[in-house]
Order: sequence, then structure tokens, then C-alpha cells
Amino acid sequence: MTLRHAIAAVLLCGCGTNALAYDLLGDWPTKWKPAEGYEFGFKGLYQYDYNRFSGDTNNPTNGAELLPDANAWRRKEFNVYGKLPGGWDFNVGYDFTVSGFKTTPSGAGVHGKWIDNFIRYSNKEAGDFRIGQFKTPVGWEETISSSATTFLERALPVQAVNMDRRIGADWTYTGIPNWLLYLAWFKGGDLNGDNDGDGPAARVVWNPFNRQPGAGSREESNVLHLGLAWSTEDRDATTDGRGVVSNPAARFRARPEAGLTNRLVDTGNLAFPGTIKRLGLEAAYIHGPLLLQGEYLTVSADPRGKPSFEGDGYYVQCSWVLTGESRPYGKGAIGNVRPMHDYGAFEVAVRYSTVDLNDGPVYGGKEDDLTIGANWYLGQHFKLQANYIFANSTKRYGAPIDGDVDIDPRLFEMRAQIMF
Repeated sequence: MTLRHAIAAVLLCGCGTNALAYDLLGDWPTKWKPAEGYEFGFKGLYQYDYNRFSGDTNNPTNGAELLPDANAWRRKEFNVYGKLPGGWDFNVGYDFTVSGFKTTPSGAGVHGKWIDNFIRYSNKEAGDFRIGQFKTPVGWEETISSSATTFLERALPVQAVNMDRRIGADWTYTGIPNWLLYLAWFKGGDLNGDNDGDGPAARVVWNPFNRQPGAGSREESNVLHLGLAWSTEDRDATTDGRGVVSNPAARFRARPEAGLTNRLVDTGNLAFPGTIKRLGLEAAYIHGPLLLQGEYLTVSADPRGKPSFEGDGYYVQCSWVLTGESRPYGKGAIGNVRPMHDYGAFEVAVRYSTVDLNDGPVYGGKEDDLTIGANWYLGQHFKLQANYIFANSTKRYGAPIDGDVDIDPRLFEMRAQIMF
């Protein structure tokens, strides 16, 4: 048994799975091809997180614990997919864990949610046409698979600005060399009964150069990604199962780059927000084991009877694969490192992110985080991550303070990930 086999077996057995039943080096037997042009299978992503806070962890108004330590499943995603002759494919996906986060011993509020559910038609000349529920384009880091993020959680401005998944239709075209074009219309909220609203979205990506040598080549990868994403949205009133109508509202907020805790910056609900506009600028450079990546994001709204609101933020990050591999890139997305060695691949990373949700009478707060990270890729299916975050936030609190307060926690977090 190789080192990678041994480590993977220990990890899987620790999660209650018989690791020795699988080929840990190659593809797991999760797909079936009954005839030419047909393929059916399932995919999974399981992530277990450990979060520990220090420093400022209490609510300044009442002393209650604001940032409790936690360890829980972050994701338990399961997808069934199929590919059919003629360019058709489909996906049905559900996350059995994450909708509320387990911050109490009883796990109150924890339930599942629908994720990617769509039907798609692909044509080399015309592009890809998709209808269903899927991720929205503004906030590039959010569109990258949750299994492939450099850090445990998305950066502050991405959390605050991105629309999450919505029901709609989109078109992706890569027929022009070095370009990716994307258009979408989102209508009707999401399959989980949230985010009622509609509007268009677009994205364009340009790769001035995109060299990715094949396996075994000594030539280094060399990729430049430049992108622009935009959307507008008009929120609708919602009616729950009891017939209670809630007025249109928008809310922009972010967790301190930890998934199992509360938020330090939050605008609260902005009633009758008018047209919400989002804009994102993307850039990344991959050269051998080096990855440089960043985004600038802005969001605006026009609440009825109140001054307009605008929030913005950015992040910049750098990673280096110590074992020499490159991060793969394709169709405007960055993937996980594919280890070349029996012991896997090691990556170190650093990120600075900031978001400002204060504007006029809206006191959503400001926060900036500095994160140091390390990743260990164990073959195709296993990944271990560790982050240490220096978070610094300022937000206005009500009585008895009635003023701005700094909350500056420190966070150590770890994740064990299994994917197939």
C-alpha cells in the first residue's frame, strides 16, 4: 500500500466509510455507460470543518457569545447526472446539510437545500444553452467549485455581493479563441423558496494567453484571465405558505470567512430596494506553481424614500504549490491541484480581503481580513485545508453603545474534504 493509499484509507475510515473498497488513485466507480453516447452517474462533495475563535468573540451590546467555536459538516452535496446523445445533459443536486449552520448543540435550523439542477444542450457552433437553477456570475470566486477554492471560504466582498444560485436560463459561448461569453436571465427566485426577483446577467472573459502543457511536459503553464461580470435585479414581494406577504427587500452581509459562525458586517433588510446593480472585475495569472488572483466588486440599490446605497470591496490572493504542480484552468474557472507525487501536493497561500457596507444612513459595517492558508491534496478525491484569519471589523451598534465598535477576532479553521 502506498503512502497515499494509507492516508486516504485512514481518512475515509474515520468518516465511517470502507476506504479499501475503492481505487484511491484513480476514478471511483460512480458512473455507468450503457451505450454509445449515454452516461449516468453521481457526484459527491463532503466537507467537515473545525472553527476555533480567539480575541473578540462577544456581542458588545449584551456580552452574549457572538462567534462560538464550532465543528460540523460544512457540505454534504450529492448530485445525479446524465449525458445523452445529441449534446444533451442534466444534473440534479441537493445539499443534505447546509442551509442553516450548526452553531448550537441541538443543531437547530440545520436543513438541506437544492443546489445545481438543470438541463443543458451543447453545440460546438452555437454554444451551451441551459435552463434550471445554477450559480450567478457576479463574484467569480463563488462560481468556482466549492471543492476547488484556495481557502476554506469565499472572500468578504464575494459573500456580500454574489446572488447565490437562481432559477433562470443562460448561454455560454467559447467558439471565439481566447474568449468566453455568457448571457443569462434569472426569474423566480430559487428552488428553496428564497430570493424572489428577476433580471439579466452577463460575463465576458479574455485570455490573452493560455498555455497549459499536458501531463509529463516540462514546460510551465502560463495563463492570464481577465473578466468582467454584470447583473441587475428587481426584487419581488414574497408570499409564504400561510399567505403572509413580505415586501421586496435586499440584504448584503458577510461572515468573517468562516462558514460555521455569525456575521460581523450586515446591512439588515433594505425595504423596497429598487433595481439592484452588481459589477465585478476579475483577474488571475497562473505561471507554473504560482497563482495570483483578485476581484473588485460593487453593489448598489435605491431604497424607496431613502438615499441610494452602494457597497464595494476587493480581495487579492497568492498561492504557491511547493511540490511544483500548476492549478488547472478551463472555461474561465480554476480547478484543484492534480498531484504528481505519491505523497500528494502541498500549497501555501495568503489573501487580503476587504468590504465596506456603510453608505449614508446604512451602517452595514466595514471589515478586512488577512488569511494565511495551507492545502494538502491527496490524489483526486481528498484534500486537507487549514487557515488562520486575522479579522478586523467596525460596525455601529445600538443601545447601550450607540456608536461604532471594533470587533477583531482571530480564527483557526481546518477542513477535511472528500469528493468524487
